[in-house]
Amino acid sequence: MLVLRYSIIGTLFCFLGFSSAAPALSFLHHDPYSTCTTSNVVVRRPWDDLSTPERLSYISAVKCMTTLPSLTPSSLAPGARNRLDDFVYAHINVTNFIHLSGLLLPWHRQFIWSWEQALRNECGYSGYLPYWDWARHSNNLTSSPVFGPGPAAFGSNGKYIPHHLNATSPLVGLPAPGVTVPRVTGTGGGCVKDGPFADMTLHLGPVSPSYNDIPNNKFGTQYNPRCLKRDFHQPSVTGNMTYEAIASLLRTRSIVEFRPQLEHPTGVHISGHNFLGGDGGDTYSSPNEPLFFLHHAQIDRLWTIWQGQDIGGRRGALDGTVTVANVPPSEDATLESVMRMGAPAGGDLPIGHAMLTVGNEYCYMYV
Repeated sequence: MLVLRYSIIGTLFCFLGFSSAAPALSFLHHDPYSTCTTSNVVVRRPWDDLSTPERLSYISAVKCMTTLPSLTPSSLAPGARNRLDDFVYAHINVTNFIHLSGLLLPWHRQFIWSWEQALRNECGYSGYLPYWDWARHSNNLTSSPVFGPGPAAFGSNGKYIPHHLNATSPLVGLPAPGVTVPRVTGTGGGCVKDGPFADMTLHLGPVSPSYNDIPNNKFGTQYNPRCLKRDFHQPSVTGNMTYEAIASLLRTRSIVEFRPQLEHPTGVHISGHNFLGGDGGDTYSSPNEPLFFLHHAQIDRLWTIWQGQDIGGRRGALDGTVTVANVPPSEDATLESVMRMGAPAGGDLPIGHAMLTVGNEYCYMYV
């Protein structure tokens, strides 16, 4: 067991080295049209490594987004009230295309980059999007510094209330045979009881709620004011969101292995949402959960590291079609396939736009 542990750590050291400066900057040579250089590339860091003032600054910017008026036309999302709602609506609107498909990784890369830009340009945030390195605390994820009652964390679990979950929840609006996503019962279920988001009011969703005693908000666009709920589920983390799981993911040789393993019901993507539960567990309206953006920054980081092991061969690698689990059947995703980002995140863009973190307007790396 000890030998295995050190073997895994050594493997991860090699893999995670691709998130350091030199390999990331080597990407620059692969996009002659990019304005990204060694002098202007920015760094996304783990939440654990941010100072208290940096954490407070990020949280303040997120709260700012909940005070700015929505820019989404009421004809599209009559329930939208603020800028966070704009991003939630953009995600709801294309959920049945951007999951279990070739769009997952590039679409979310553009989405979280646009969120980062909105924080900086509209709310005066001077930092960059942090990521949630959940593997550091996988033995007990509640010990992660992203959680806690103080002003420099995201709060804790939801208040415990007796609740029951459906084992699976169907995605809406799909033809037969449809697609279902797994649900798990956690240790909370109620409103987040402490921290800076304890008084947060959500407006859109849920569409495919985690709890079977909460009515759907059909297609998620109607006004539905409520608190932020969480339902922590540590078993979703154990074995699924560990360094060992990351090493296994990064050892995959092709995108045909990498993307399905990442999106598997026990893969790092879904497991993160299942751990949070509550509003973070709704496939459609999960950006209501402030930790959505940190979780997806970590997913983007892992994709970046995987690409960096063979940037020449992997910068254009895609797997999957352009519909969720290929329901209904659709064409394979290509670099020319359109990502429908919505107004908050850049409008319609080709997948090829989002294949490098130092290409086009992107200019960031992870450490």
